[in-house]
Amino acid sequence: MGDEVTFNKPEGAFVVQEGAYHLFVGEETAAVAFGPMIRKLAGASVYGVVEVAGPDDRLDLGDGIQWLYRGDRSAAESGQLVEAVRRLELPAEPGVAYVAGEAKTVQMVRDHLVRERDWPRRSVLTKPFWTPGKVGLE
Repeated sequence: MGDEVTFNKPEGAFVVQEGAYHLFVGEETAAVAFGPMIRKLAGASVYGVVEVAGPDDRLDLGDGIQWLYRGDRSAAESGQLVEAVRRLELPAEPGVAYVAGEAKTVQMVRDHLVRERDWPRRSVLTKPFWTPGKVGLE
């Protein structure tokens, strides 16, 4: 009690960028980071898919976010999340994507956007937070 706490502004490259629209993709660990980012974009076009275990794990991220429920399955290497992004109806031109969460899923989503949708790599910001059996990603 009585400890002093200092807050700083966000650091690093995984922050809101200028774009025609914004795409957020991840699971529970990403949803926490997405909240303040989406709030900062008030009035901008926001799309996204977030995968969680069930409805009780949802956060208030606005109307542009679709929710996937995986039940007891692991969030690691989520093909379900990649398929949901593949089905998203997005504007023709690339926006800015923020993809975070489990490392292999992040890579699969990035590959989809860059290779299948022809997004410039610099328009897909990634933040792998974790992967099974490894520590120290973040």
